[in-house]
Amino acid sequence: MSSINHWRMQLNNYLQANGGAHLLSWEVYQSGLLHQPMWTAIAYIRGVEYGRASGSSQNAVREEAARQTLQALQCDRQRW
Repeated sequence: MSSINHWRMQLNNYLQANGGAHLLSWEVYQSGLLHQPMWTAIAYIRGVEYGRASGSSQNAVREEAARQTLQALQCDRQRW
């Protein structure tokens, strides 16, 4: 059985449940050689960076940035 976490889906569900789905935006770009690209994904909430990841897989870096964003949002919520 796979233990894959779907961080983007969890982040979207969290934001929808808290009325903030429209606040999320992404910046995803490629650098490096065409045959060996390096991807960077940045997740923003209200224009503020909450998650950033770089790596060789576009999907993996988006998942990691989503994980970081979800973790940061949950930590912020627990403080209040």
